[in-house]
Amino acid sequence: MLRFDETDKYELKETYSDTLPKEIETYLNTEGGGHIYIGVNKNGEVVGIKEGKLDEIMLKVADVITDQVLPKCTEYVHAHHEVIENKDVIVIDIKRGNKLYYQKKYGMTPKGCHYRVGTKCQDMTPEEIEKKFISSLNIPEPDICEMESYRQDLTFAHLKNYLISKGNHINDDTFYKNYKLINRDGKFNRMAEILADENDIVVNVMTFKGKDKTQYLKRNEFGYTCLLLAYEKVKNYVDSINETYVKVGVTPRLEKKMFDPDAFEQAWVNACVHNKWAVSNHPGVYIYEDRLVIESQGGIPKSLTKEKFLKGVSEPVNKALMDIFIKCDFCEESGHGVPTVVEKYGIDSYEFMDNFIDVTIPFDKTGFEDNVHDNVHDNVHDDLSVIKQMIRSNSKISLQEMADKIGKSKKTVQRIIAASDDITRVGNAKNGHWEIK
Repeated sequence: MLRFDETDKYELKETYSDTLPKEIETYLNTEGGGHIYIGVNKNGEVVGIKEGKLDEIMLKVADVITDQVLPKCTEYVHAHHEVIENKDVIVIDIKRGNKLYYQKKYGMTPKGCHYRVGTKCQDMTPEEIEKKFISSLNIPEPDICEMESYRQDLTFAHLKNYLISKGNHINDDTFYKNYKLINRDGKFNRMAEILADENDIVVNVMTFKGKDKTQYLKRNEFGYTCLLLAYEKVKNYVDSINETYVKVGVTPRLEKKMFDPDAFEQAWVNACVHNKWAVSNHPGVYIYEDRLVIESQGGIPKSLTKEKFLKGVSEPVNKALMDIFIKCDFCEESGHGVPTVVEKYGIDSYEFMDNFIDVTIPFDKTGFEDNVHDNVHDNVHDDLSVIKQMIRSNSKISLQEMADKIGKSKKTVQRIIAASDDITRVGNAKNGHWEIK
């Protein structure tokens, strides 16, 4: 006796039911499509269509395909009759469509839009529905520089202070326009709201006891202010919990952190810069017993593959916002962030979902392992030697040039220099020079 198994690609139905529109639109919205068998029960046994009911049910199926699922999907759905074990069975073959499909009865709502997860139909979230609908229309996603802010009473003292401290010139007459804080109608935009002294942006650091979210410990809120300030406060807080392990009895003294601060910083700045600020979700950090997870709204940009993303090919989600982070020396334009995390923790540290990217950074609480951390110290020593040689050759060399030559981030170069007692900076970042004692 032939038996079927219900899987992510096969839905088994003993009889016709009113859930068929849902099951069809689910497969239309799911990668790879699927097949529905009417006349096969959930145990995989062929029971067949009741005698004399075949034509009636075929008409009902045709009505669902042509009238109960929108947009029109007839080119992707084909229903036909098969005889299996001398019994009548209706087979519906469904290819993935090129639009957002939904049940006419419920419209483009979570009750009307689904995708397949295993053998279940999963409701789409409003954000997933919006994203798929926009994609199906082939129009650009909302631009935070054009979206009008809910508030028009914004001030920018923090933003100006950050910019001025990094040598950027501020002209009050053209400030809003130069830094793209107003839209084409002259109204403060969504980016202005994100960077304003006061706003409704929530940036949380959530701490849990154990390895999951079962036991909640505390929540630290760093939002409601300029994103640059919130970003820095979160970074400083996470730095404060990053325990330092010291290896005694050796000269020079060796230290290591519970997790790599540069990897966290790169992942956190990417979460803030590339977050889909056009929707309501905000980036956040979740701290567990054995790891921390950085979460941001939005998946891989449409123009990139997963492989290119992990190799550091950059496609800014919010280019104007990224430009401000660069001007304030919080990030670099080189696409160095993702490879920094991948080099330290591997590609599995990134988890991609339709609407989110999670970066997991594990904790190492084991203290020193001589062979590993002596090698780390040797690598830092080698990098320092190369940096000194570059300075001897060109005392005005920039941090970015050093970083490019040794294949590290600018922040890493800054840390190596800061740990050295014999390299000093004379003058400012633009016109100064390096000296070696």
